[in-house]
Amino acid sequence: MLIVEKMLVLLILMLVGLLLVKVRIIDERTGQKLSAIVLYVANPAVIISASQTERNIPDRDLLTAVLITVIIYAVLLLAAVILPKLMKLKPKQANAYAMMTVFSNIGYMGIPLVSEIVGDEAMLYVSVFILLYNVLIYTYGIMILQRGADPVSQKGLSLKEFLNPGVVSSVIAVMFYLLRIRLPEIITSSLGYLSDLNAPLGMIVIGVALANVDFRSFFTDYKLLIFSAVKLLILPILCGFALKHFIGAGDLLGVCIIMLSTPVGSMTVMMAQQYGGEYTLLSKGVTLTTLLCIATIPIVFAVLL
Repeated sequence: MLIVEKMLVLLILMLVGLLLVKVRIIDERTGQKLSAIVLYVANPAVIISASQTERNIPDRDLLTAVLITVIIYAVLLLAAVILPKLMKLKPKQANAYAMMTVFSNIGYMGIPLVSEIVGDEAMLYVSVFILLYNVLIYTYGIMILQRGADPVSQKGLSLKEFLNPGVVSSVIAVMFYLLRIRLPEIITSSLGYLSDLNAPLGMIVIGVALANVDFRSFFTDYKLLIFSAVKLLILPILCGFALKHFIGAGDLLGVCIIMLSTPVGSMTVMMAQQYGGEYTLLSKGVTLTTLLCIATIPIVFAVLL
């Protein structure tokens, strides 16, 4: 019941964002500004705060997290090849589905979930996921999106984009932890207060994004519905059972399950707009999986734990 309660809390926060738009207190532009606060302030604060935990995570466990993360993304990359073929998709649609398979919302959705369900001390494990996620999305992601795209819309890899707040804060957190660097109390307290913004603002931002969506249209796309079931239920459950045999129960398993269970990441849409991908289909995937994960995440945890 704990997972269900946590998901209901997050759902309520999402509804707050949706209602704020409906009653015209905020608009989409305000939502973008709130999104920037989450991206540039709250998320990095949570990640860096994890490096200051009093709980000692053995370096061996951190290396295990790196290995497990690499294996998980290898499995997702393989699924990104197989699923579009099984669904008999056109090339550009196949590229979009490949993006949706690999890249989940481990930032706006994953970080608040880990914080609420597993605990802030597990954020170091999340840092590992974020690092590899960003390496992949700015290499594999760009390559996939540019397949068949209009040459005019094609762009190369930008170092500035790669060095985003998620990557930078993750590198800082891992370095602080490995070097046992402890920040002054005034800094850690400030980071703590900023971290508290993450869950409410992150969910409100998602609610703002859902405010102008025609929900009925999403439930007529049977291919997207089948994909959502695979991404949100089948893949997390199968991978979760496999991981239990290798790492057993604990914080790392909880983080892995959450990372696998999160919906399609909104970053896929922004990158598709920039690199000539199917951003309309990706937008539908983000919205539908975000709605469905409120129900699917508790199911995944009930099956695995």
